[in-house]
Amino acid sequence: MTDTKPSVLVFGTYHMGDRGNRDLYQLNSNNINSDKKQSEIREVIECIKAYKPTKIAVEFETVRADILEDQYQKYISKELEEDLETDEIHQFGFRIAEELGHKEIYPVDWNRPAGGVPMGFVYEFLKETNEDLYKELIEDGEENNKHQQELINTKSIREVLVAMNHPEKLKKQQETYLKLALASVNDYYLGIEWLANYWHRRNLIIFNNVKQLVNNSDERILVIYGVGHKYLLDHFFEGSGQFHVHSIHDYL
Repeated sequence: MTDTKPSVLVFGTYHMGDRGNRDLYQLNSNNINSDKKQSEIREVIECIKAYKPTKIAVEFETVRADILEDQYQKYISKELEEDLETDEIHQFGFRIAEELGHKEIYPVDWNRPAGGVPMGFVYEFLKETNEDLYKELIEDGEENNKHQQELINTKSIREVLVAMNHPEKLKKQQETYLKLALASVNDYYLGIEWLANYWHRRNLIIFNNVKQLVNNSDERILVIYGVGHKYLLDHFFEGSGQFHVHSIHDYL
């Protein structure tokens, strides 16, 4: 039987520039504008173009779609080329879309406070109620950040992305997120409030927004997102039964 499902490829990346990055741990992307790094970015672009996406979705809030649209239209009309930002939306998203002749690029993010519980508050709560778990989470975060920074400092961008998108690496990140579910006292489940009302909610909204981009079974959606989202997004796309989910390792 012919597979008539649309395709999706989640391209997990690190945040190469500071576009209001709210991640708990920050990385130094090491002069993305240098000739060496631009050559490495070109290598990745050529790899990802082989997927032949029909639409490209990026980590930019839908409520600010007009801003992204204005930037992309300026880019394809050659007004923005010299001022291209260093983040992955411009470096990968804009370039791949333009080179494939796309007239639009699509924001699919939702990133707003929900449930009144920021992650920082969950950590403070753990520090007071479960110091062992608090220390474990801090160690997990610092170890992961150190490892990612070492990759960035010593490997090409393609090699960094291959390592960051490795299934075992993604599984380890998911394990860390689920440890937050244990931030609770009696029937006060603060960690679950954050996970359910913000983290899982955000990724489900991203999934929904990507699904809205599908007009026919020939669609091939490329989703460029922070790698921390990849485990859940792949899980939602696969679990929905509505997409043929491609592996990033078939292209990088």
